[in-house]
Amino acid sequence: MKRAAGWRWLGWGLLVWLAGAPAVACSTVGAQTRDERAVRAAYVYNLIRYVEWPSQGKELTIGLAGDAATGEVMEKLLNGRTSEGETIRVLRAPSDDEVQKCSLLYVADAPAGLTVEMRKTLDKTLDRVKGKGVLTVGETEGFARDGGMIALVNSGDHIQIEVNLEAAQSAGIRISSRVLNLATIVRTAEKGGSR
Repeated sequence: MKRAAGWRWLGWGLLVWLAGAPAVACSTVGAQTRDERAVRAAYVYNLIRYVEWPSQGKELTIGLAGDAATGEVMEKLLNGRTSEGETIRVLRAPSDDEVQKCSLLYVADAPAGLTVEMRKTLDKTLDRVKGKGVLTVGETEGFARDGGMIALVNSGDHIQIEVNLEAAQSAGIRISSRVLNLATIVRTAEKGGSR
């Protein structure tokens, strides 16, 4: 992907700032606040600037699975924006056909955690896009170790980026060293568990 030098540094500066930006603490039941969801949306917006997909077009589609409130915030903040000449389109709860056409699938955790049924549905969705050039981003601890590509997890009062390079590379996705330098690199866990 070609980028203008000035925009590259501006985007990089925002990414560095966000890496140090505090995440708003979760309540005792684990619910995210609107502010934390907005911070995560900003992370996604900046991350896509440093990712190269096997095929790119004029539109970058983000599918949102999981928590509806996170989907609402992401849609409000990202839908219709442009990044590197691509218009961002946000799909909440994409159908099986729509998820295949996504560039990025964001898996949001529900405030009280995912039910067994929600987990099974998400696992099936993630299996459908595995190796197909769809960047998978989640927000639960263990997401990247369980085969997702990027996890944005709470670490104290910050959001830590975890990257599973093996999962990204097997899908033909390249993540910039600028992101990798800020991230913790993880490998897929040896167990056959869920995401």
